[in-house]
Amino acid sequence: MSEVIKSALRLRNVVFILLAAALVAAAALAPATPGLSYEGRMVLGILAAGILLWVTESLPLPATALLVLVLMPIMGVCSFDEAYSNAMGSTVFFLMGTFAFTVALDATSIPTRIAAFVLRWSGTNTNKMLLGFMCATAFLSFFMSDVAACGVFISVGKRLLELNNAEKLKSPMGKAMMIAIPWASYAGGCAVMTGNGCNVVTVGLFRELFGVDMNFIEWSMLGFPFCVIMLLVAWVVIVKAFKPEAVSQESIDATMAEASSMGKLTRPEVMTVAIIALAMLLWILSSWFSFLNTAMVAIFAVVLLSVPGCSTLEFKEMVSRMNWGVLVMIMCILSVSHFVVSTGAGDWIVSEVMGVLPESWKTPFVVLLVLSAIGAVVHNIVPVGPAVAGILAYPFGVLAGDFGISMYCMLMVVAWQASLAYILPLDCVPILTYSSGYYRMSDMARIGWIPTVVLVALTATLLPAMCMLLGYA
Repeated sequence: MSEVIKSALRLRNVVFILLAAALVAAAALAPATPGLSYEGRMVLGILAAGILLWVTESLPLPATALLVLVLMPIMGVCSFDEAYSNAMGSTVFFLMGTFAFTVALDATSIPTRIAAFVLRWSGTNTNKMLLGFMCATAFLSFFMSDVAACGVFISVGKRLLELNNAEKLKSPMGKAMMIAIPWASYAGGCAVMTGNGCNVVTVGLFRELFGVDMNFIEWSMLGFPFCVIMLLVAWVVIVKAFKPEAVSQESIDATMAEASSMGKLTRPEVMTVAIIALAMLLWILSSWFSFLNTAMVAIFAVVLLSVPGCSTLEFKEMVSRMNWGVLVMIMCILSVSHFVVSTGAGDWIVSEVMGVLPESWKTPFVVLLVLSAIGAVVHNIVPVGPAVAGILAYPFGVLAGDFGISMYCMLMVVAWQASLAYILPLDCVPILTYSSGYYRMSDMARIGWIPTVVLVALTATLLPAMCMLLGYA
């Protein structure tokens, strides 16, 4: 019987690989598309094939990413040198630092201490425990990058799952926990301007392009209610979809006993926390001081963590425990995202969708609804937030002026859709927990459409109403 199942799985993978090849061939052989260059059409075809293989996991995920990378020069999108050079951006080093922080924290007693604190409140009620973790993650995202907040709580979540003997890819608690953490950090990133780098980028774009100068308080007035709503929506969706098993009393007792026997933090643990805290502080300050490049800060922090006695890990151990497959994926995604922008394919998607709308539908409500939906789709196929903001800012801002929509309202639509990607774990935030191996890409895609639809609906209804109420033109 097992041989039949394995054979069926192999056949399934072959079918999806052939479908992916058909998508690339269709893009190559299709007639000229008005408003879209051959390079733009090909990069969209290659990206669609890559997404199909990622979602179905027909090939190892890094292998699919590398295939996408080499297909671009082979199919004439760019040269090999251009494909490779655009794969190595500052985001890679920023994520490398975040991975290193997670690995270093994982080797301290801090995750166990935080897990014990949450479990004292929740007991064996897993739903209550998940809500506690999500609230703590969202709160941390008020003060630091959502990527960094997610990285901190991965170590805590992993420790609790290990104590509860949660099996990777099978445990409902494991799936729920590792999807809840990035979704909670997303919610926190909505609340304040500094919660996500894309927020600051979008504010800067609207200031330069349209003269809209939104300040920290104005952002928070609009952002905090959305933070609370999206946090609760995410929690309800996750617990209803996965129905996580109860936290065992044995794991609670073991966590409490372990935490109570730990005593004070050791000197290497204190140094680890101090270095990570310093990096996070500099990341927050980078929102106002441009010379504090986030990737530079991450690299500097990794160097400090590598100094003997300054961390809980030796450098070789840190390197060996980092998920290099995920970093390879990010590098390849960065490259293909660059060409979605540079070939004009992103702008083409926006203009084509707006072009097919009937004239009677072109009201502020429908336009906001459609544009927000476009933003959600674009971010899931171009999982690099700043690139999405760059694609959407100008055309969305022009349409806001054409249809009398508040520029503050449209700024928030662009920022949030550039920051949040609930459907595929390819964005910088969920890919951190995806690398832990507790859930499949299809697990997140199966439920991610729900918060996506809720966010789209809220940005077309609640957001313009709040802008009107607060007098934000």
